[in-house]
Amino acid sequence: GSGKYGSLEAVAAAIFLDIEATDSAVAKDPSFGSMKEPILTVTNMLRSMEYQTHIPALAHGPQLQSTYPVETWEIAEKIGQGPYDFPSVFSFFLPEYVPSSGPNLPARLVSPETMVSTAPNVVNLLNGLLSLIKYGLSDCGGGFAKWPGYGSCEDNGLFERSIGHLFYEPTGTTLDEKIDDLALLLTAGRLSNVNRDTIVAACSSETDQESQVRCMQQLIISTGEFQTTNVVTQNGEDRASAEIPVAESSEPYKAIIYYYLGGGLDSYNLLAPHTCTNDLYEKYRTARGKSSNSEGVGLPLSRQLEVSANNPLQPCSSFGIHENMPVLQELYNEGKLNFIANAGLVSKPLNVNTYKDETWRSMLFSHNMMNLETKREDLFDEFGGTGVGGRLADVLTQKGISTNQFSVDGQSVFLTGVAGQSPSQYILNSRGLDAFNEAPSIENMETVMRSLNSATTAESGFHAETWSSKLVDLFDKQALLEAELTNTSAKTTFPDMSSTADEFKLITKIMQTAEARGSKRDIFYVDTGGFDTHSDVDTRLINRFTSINDAFVAFVAELKALHLWEQTVLVQFSEFGRTLNPNSGGGTDHGWGGHHFMFGGAVDGGKVLGQYPNNFERDDEAEIMLSRGRSIPTTPWDAMWLGVAEWFGATPNSLEMDKVLPLHKNFPTDKLYGKDDLFIELGLNEGGSMS
Repeated sequence: GSGKYGSLEAVAAAIFLDIEATDSAVAKDPSFGSMKEPILTVTNMLRSMEYQTHIPALAHGPQLQSTYPVETWEIAEKIGQGPYDFPSVFSFFLPEYVPSSGPNLPARLVSPETMVSTAPNVVNLLNGLLSLIKYGLSDCGGGFAKWPGYGSCEDNGLFERSIGHLFYEPTGTTLDEKIDDLALLLTAGRLSNVNRDTIVAACSSETDQESQVRCMQQLIISTGEFQTTNVVTQNGEDRASAEIPVAESSEPYKAIIYYYLGGGLDSYNLLAPHTCTNDLYEKYRTARGKSSNSEGVGLPLSRQLEVSANNPLQPCSSFGIHENMPVLQELYNEGKLNFIANAGLVSKPLNVNTYKDETWRSMLFSHNMMNLETKREDLFDEFGGTGVGGRLADVLTQKGISTNQFSVDGQSVFLTGVAGQSPSQYILNSRGLDAFNEAPSIENMETVMRSLNSATTAESGFHAETWSSKLVDLFDKQALLEAELTNTSAKTTFPDMSSTADEFKLITKIMQTAEARGSKRDIFYVDTGGFDTHSDVDTRLINRFTSINDAFVAFVAELKALHLWEQTVLVQFSEFGRTLNPNSGGGTDHGWGGHHFMFGGAVDGGKVLGQYPNNFERDDEAEIMLSRGRSIPTTPWDAMWLGVAEWFGATPNSLEMDKVLPLHKNFPTDKLYGKDDLFIELGLNEGGSMS
């Protein structure tokens, strides 16, 4: 190259001289390569199979337009990626992400692209590619485009409802020659001989050559060789379903909903001082920017919903809940909700003199790491790659209590357990389950796809194995849950046009299937984003709290209608709190300690637990205030989790609890809450209802 910045010669040289291009042996390393990003698999298909705009001949009039761009419709919502459509400033995935299944997990091999390979995204990706092959670029069968205004969905090679289709015709006269050509273009020749033979045998029954080609294309896109850059070596055995044996149990049904508010909740405007000693309310307003020229961002008394602290250790006799969360006030006054004040991610008790030496693992104030570690609760990596919910499921499964885990709209490390110790998580979106390949081109297409993703040897590519294990697991879970969900309905009217309400409605429907699934415990993960309020914090909290409040109202009513209220607890978390001091944009920045809540029919509530700060200046007596009103947490996340895990079935003061909460032993008992501190005994019978 020229030696100048941006030299294209240097870019070309870096590509062609890289070890991946010059040494074929590197491809045999099972840890080599990567999962392909979903948008790249779509682009790969369009380019290699020679997509072209082509408007079909119409009987009802002349064409109004002869050419169309390659225009997709809401593809980011379908597959998790879209052109110029980043979900956040952190792009589509995290660089440190390790998949929750497959050989990557025990090897701790990162695979960032796998983060978007959730069950809904995989179903939509495959549906879209299958549609592109069968119908052209259209809306048919979950296709990537909108209805063009003409034609019907027919798998007949006429593409009569499309704005374009794949034009490539593979070379060769026999199916073996054609599959070799397709394998070269779609998998860089990596498609194994076993899979080539399987595909040819499956598609040979098609009546014409064009149908045979479309059949082969459809089966290739399901393989690990297409979806990753790995070489696959199969061992000749079917991939066994990941069934974890569980003994019969007379345990009643219980459920945990882990509700994550992503971005860092400004919880000092969720729970504010109201009637306090030491002029704490006035200090709060001052810290939140009130002056002679500005009201600041703090909640005035007129916008607070007052509740009694019911805790003589707090600096206030009453606190104020944000005016747009009246459901929290109602539940609190009913004794079914608790707040825990100034809680956060800490590995041991800390103050301003000790925190710097003890927080390097969590990368304090960083979204990525604080998000990850809040869900993992394992700062010293005793159970690498796992989350607190997954470890809790491990413990219960191993002691004979059948436990299922569900993530609504996204894969979460929170639900990842030690490989093989509990069932893997179901991953859904707010709509539930999208049907897969409703009109297959051949009768046994799913069976063939399972065969193409059968068990592999230890030398097979890690990323391809992760894809194949996820796909077969998806087939198993799809069949089980889809059949049961069709028989459920909501008794309560949930708000329309609210993804949050849709997610909580889906949770109640899944809970109704517990008996059919043989589950005694369900753990759900759901999150709502948009709490990174660097600007206009007041307006943004009003909007988000209103939506959450309406969803909670319907959710609680539905649980009561289903007689599941006493069996359910919701625990709320966020990666960190925010600065008390506002910035110049009317927002607040990354903090640390904050206030979170829990509610449920069995909760012994109506209390503000933890320790609300009694001063917001850096020279506070407790030595917990940092710059700009950032508070060091005085209560760990473990405080709430300890009692919740015990209520759910983990044995206190045991190796079980040490696994669920590896950090809890670092705190004195007065900083933790057991089952008797957080719950009341209701006497549930085996069916989960009141006895």
